[in-house]
Amino acid sequence: MTLGSAVAKKLESAGENLTAIRQNAIAAPFVLLAGVFEPGELPDTPDWFTPVPDVSGTQLGRAAAIAAHAFLGLETVSYGSENSGELFVSLTAIPGEGKFARKSQGGLRGHTDAVSFPFNGDSDASNARIAPSPDLVTLVGLRNPNEVPTTVMVLDEALAKLSPEDVHELKQGQFSIGSQTTFLEGMQDILGDVHVAVDEPVLKDAAIGTMVRFSHTNVSATEPGGAAETAAENFAKACGEIAKPVAIEPGDVLLVNNRLCLHGRAEVGGDIGGHSRWLLRTYALNTAQLDNSRRHLGDRPAHVLYP
Repeated sequence: MTLGSAVAKKLESAGENLTAIRQNAIAAPFVLLAGVFEPGELPDTPDWFTPVPDVSGTQLGRAAAIAAHAFLGLETVSYGSENSGELFVSLTAIPGEGKFARKSQGGLRGHTDAVSFPFNGDSDASNARIAPSPDLVTLVGLRNPNEVPTTVMVLDEALAKLSPEDVHELKQGQFSIGSQTTFLEGMQDILGDVHVAVDEPVLKDAAIGTMVRFSHTNVSATEPGGAAETAAENFAKACGEIAKPVAIEPGDVLLVNNRLCLHGRAEVGGDIGGHSRWLLRTYALNTAQLDNSRRHLGDRPAHVLYP
């Protein structure tokens, strides 16, 4: 809250309308905050998600993200089932031939994060403790020597390419939504199984507009071969057609609305360590109505959500 107040005072002293800024940022599919911190000296790019090296460059980047979240009235959060609940993780190319290495070096198609978790304000049908997916996915630029773009897919633009029939199908509770790769091991440890949300919609109408939870690889029609499967295929195609590249430069913070925008990435390549591409990622959530049962608590920090 202290960082958020500092941002508010700075903007207010410059004559800015704080209410309008907050409203516009919350309603935007994505916001690029360009050059809002100075990375300074950094060690070699790490080759795994955690730990994030604790140096001035990463400290300033983390502070910038937390300040932006606090200014918007959001809490910076993590999930106990992903990377042991670390609040920030490094997004870099990982060496080797395993699934994490392949995904880290390749491109990523459009998706929302923590896709199997419910929308904020909803409950999971199988386990009421499961916290909502994040409202924001926040990416912090430390290095990007080859200007590899993050891709953003604005939901409204994708829906404009679909037929009314496809949109109707995507709003029905007829899709199975599985956990993304980075959550799988933690899910097994905490829940004893991989979380799958069954017979859920991909789209939901809400006060902010139509919201989305989707992943090319983790969302499928519960009953294959029908109109729901066709609608999901058409939606995936539309997302690819309207994808916009955003190269996150050192010192930038990209806020992606996890309800109104999908995100992905162009191919990173095999440069490992050294001065290769390095982003930090964290999440933000409006926790004003979040019950404490949906946090881990106990010996975990309060920001670690369940599972």
